[in-house]
This record gives sequence, C-alpha cells and structure tokens, in this order.
Amino acid sequence: MKQVVQRKTFYMCSVCGTKYPNKKTAARCEKRTREKKAFVIGDKVRNIEPRICGLMGEVYVFSGRIVKILGPKPSDYEYEVKWLGGKEKRVNGHVYLYEIEFKCPHCKEKRNEYYYAPELQLIRR
Repeated sequence: MKQVVQRKTFYMCSVCGTKYPNKKTAARCEKRTREKKAFVIGDKVRNIEPRICGLMGEVYVFSGRIVKILGPKPSDYEYEVKWLGGKEKRVNGHVYLYEIEFKCPHCKEKRNEYYYAPELQLIRR
C-alpha cells in the first residue's frame, strides 16, 4: 500500500472564512454586503414562525435567550427568498446565525436551535 499526499491551494474569504478553489470566487464573496448584528448574547427573543412540539404535536411560539452568535457567513437560498423576499439589493450578503436557548411550553424540554435575525423579535435586552 502506498500513501499519496496531495496539496491543494484554497483562497479564503476574509469576512466569513469560507474556502474557495480560486481567487475570483473568494474576492466575490468578500465584496458581499454584511448584515449588522441585530441582537447580542443574553437578549430575550421570541420567534415569529410557530414551531411544533415533537412529543405533544402542539403548535407554539417560544421565547428564549440568545446564547451564541455564529457568523458572519454567506446567506443561503431559503434565507434570501423567504426572509428577504428575493430583493436584489438585500441578497448575496453575509449574515449572522443566532443560537437560541428555550423551553417547549408543552413538554418542558429544553432546546437550543439556530435562527436568522428576521425570524426573531426582541423582547428585552
């Protein structure tokens, strides 16, 4: 058996840290707009879109607090179409992802889930 080692050169976006195979795509990523942070760690927030409890099957809207902020990272298709409405000046940007800690009001299970800023409402800082 023979071990083969290959070396590849990648170019990294200085904003989000995503690796690209060539300079052109990395430069294009760096030119994307950057979303401002809407929340800070410790903020109490509420989600806009109802969730379904896995145990009880009940629909609910949670309120929880932000425990971690990830990003900035390139936005995905769902975020751009659903939450930004596909508006040309707002798409193709770097966005933040917020980890929310909350408790299901039906089964009392403690959960951590990730949400984008437009999916959340601030209750208090």
